[in-house]
Amino acid sequence: MLSIAVMLAGAALAWPASPAAAPAQAAAARHALGVLTAPPKAAAASASSRWIAVSVATLWVKPALARPVDAPAVAAAADPRAWVGAMTTAQKRWLVGKLETQALYGTRVTLLATSGAWSKVVVPGQPTPRDARGYPGWVPTRQLTTVSPQAGRRLAVIRRPTTWAWKTSSFTGRALELSYGTRLPVVAWTPSSVEVAMLDGRSLYLKRAAVALRSRGASWPRPTGAQLVTEARRFLGLQYLWAGTSGFGFDCSGFTCLVFQALGVTIPRDGAPQFAEGAKVARAALRAGDLVFFRGASGQIHHVGMYVGDGRLIHAPATGLPVSVVSLSAEPYSREFAGGRRYVP
Repeated sequence: MLSIAVMLAGAALAWPASPAAAPAQAAAARHALGVLTAPPKAAAASASSRWIAVSVATLWVKPALARPVDAPAVAAAADPRAWVGAMTTAQKRWLVGKLETQALYGTRVTLLATSGAWSKVVVPGQPTPRDARGYPGWVPTRQLTTVSPQAGRRLAVIRRPTTWAWKTSSFTGRALELSYGTRLPVVAWTPSSVEVAMLDGRSLYLKRAAVALRSRGASWPRPTGAQLVTEARRFLGLQYLWAGTSGFGFDCSGFTCLVFQALGVTIPRDGAPQFAEGAKVARAALRAGDLVFFRGASGQIHHVGMYVGDGRLIHAPATGLPVSVVSLSAEPYSREFAGGRRYVP
């Protein structure tokens, strides 16, 4: 049985991969708590329940921080690809300490408060000791809906970094670009397409090869370490994004968290508590799929990656750098290695 622990020391989630990499990023301390579980069962909706109505909603530390360049992220029809594509590296660094996390289309959140055109919510699927109800942050109210996802026996889980939902089963008329890990109720499917029910009542179509079909409410097959690594490798070359938890950009723990979640395993959202959970693994005993953690001079865990075998890890390193595979023996990784954690047998 895995222990449950609270790490009271926060963790900055990005660091340079080498002395020549982007400057170290100052970050507000993050704390999180999570446990290994089967896919979370749908909680009973309450009057305070809302659902994310855009492909990716970005949660901010407080309302109205967005700059003009952030307009695609806070629009009623958010466009995360346009947003990350328009920002310079310096503009991305500005986001450190301004953003909390992200939530994918159809994710249930709990409404806590409103301020003008903004809503404070928590994300129950992203556990944290900062709030027992879920990960907190502010989101534009127009990106939320009171309409719950349609009930159904099956879910389509997106297993490509991103994929388009189309207006027709012959894949004409792009409607919405969705992220890896997004879960959608299935209406019907064929060998080539999957019809899914959207929150606005429409039926759209996904390419069958882009999704995994899962039975709602049933336990998912336990992933192997090799499967976790295969999923993680889909994102090689994807640029780092502070607070990112989508196929449009990740921070280090958002990367590991979403890969596990897409395969039906819930782990903490942030790095330090990911270290606090799981089974401890010595460096010599690491296996593919184990998480590897690093601490700086302060003693705090400040980075996480996934071990891929042969003495290497895959990770989202820092703003301005892409998801990549590096040697665990290289510096500063070897010097700052804090330990491994195993979440799957």
